Amino acid sequence: MILKPKTRLIFNNNWLESLKFKEHSDYDLAGNVDAISIKSESGSVYDFYRTTALEIPNNFRYTALYGAIPTLKALVDFFKFETTRVRIHKQDPGQSIPLHVDDNNTAAKTKEDYRLRLVTALSSNKDFEYKFSYNGVTSTFHLEQGESILFDPDKVAHSMTNNTTDDTRYSLVQIFKAHPTTEWLRDFTNNKVEVVINGY
Repeated sequence: MILKPKTRLIFNNNWLESLKFKEHSDYDLAGNVDAISIKSESGSVYDFYRTTALEIPNNFRYTALYGAIPTLKALVDFFKFETTRVRIHKQDPGQSIPLHVDDNNTAAKTKEDYRLRLVTALSSNKDFEYKFSYNGVTSTFHLEQGESILFDPDKVAHSMTNNTTDDTRYSLVQIFKAHPTTEWLRDFTNNKVEVVINGY
């Protein structure tokens, strides 16, 4: 499952360069992307992972970053679904995350246990590459700032590459409860609109 929602968000991203990121230690991401958490299990901005196989939304909490930047808070608040981990990823020029799948749903026993992933581009460049492979078919996307990709991280191999020499790729990465599907998610996916996100 790979889906590009039709809704695009419009926002100022000049706050991104003020953030202090930490390198991932995950074997797929180490050396290829840094991160900072908006929502984590411990509440720390540098906690990127989970301690249980099944991620339960109530076990995750917002970090200090959530309330520190009005535009970021407004951006996160726009999404009306139940999340577990919410992070910003930073990928420097020349870095590439290899195609891989994850194990978010190995402990899922019902559809209510199932988690999907949404990646929203916080910056854009024609040389930022989002690649997905499913059932032998590979698709490549070049997202504009504020555009998103929704996918199943266990079944869809995914890779993000920064092919520039001088531009940093930033993205908002959210893991969320897939079921029940809400009217809000259907609207976000199917309505071709631009939504302006203002800090408050």
